[in-house]
Amino acid sequence: MADVLHRLLLDPRDSGVIQETAEALLARKDTAGLRCVLLAVSEAAALSTFDQLGAALDCDPEWMTTAGADRLVQQLHELTADESPGVREEARRILSGLRPREQWARDSDDDSL
Repeated sequence: MADVLHRLLLDPRDSGVIQETAEALLARKDTAGLRCVLLAVSEAAALSTFDQLGAALDCDPEWMTTAGADRLVQQLHELTADESPGVREEARRILSGLRPREQWARDSDDDSL
């Protein structure tokens, strides 16, 4: 099953398949689904495929909630120890770009003034 999902995530002919597969895997809200997407990102040869996968990751509304963001950070920390170097690197890359909760909570408070 993992091989089929991987092929769908890297389909060079259909960006809709890439988008829908990535969104469905991320909607599971588990580490296995996130891992599949990160592995595909690490192996994406075409810029359009990379962009499509990145959009699915960046635009997941679940991660805009406190609980969703906490789950994402926990899963990414788990994946920094994954057996795949590509998954590890993608997890580290995303973590390095995230602001600590205290910072975004403070910024949100400042916006309401």
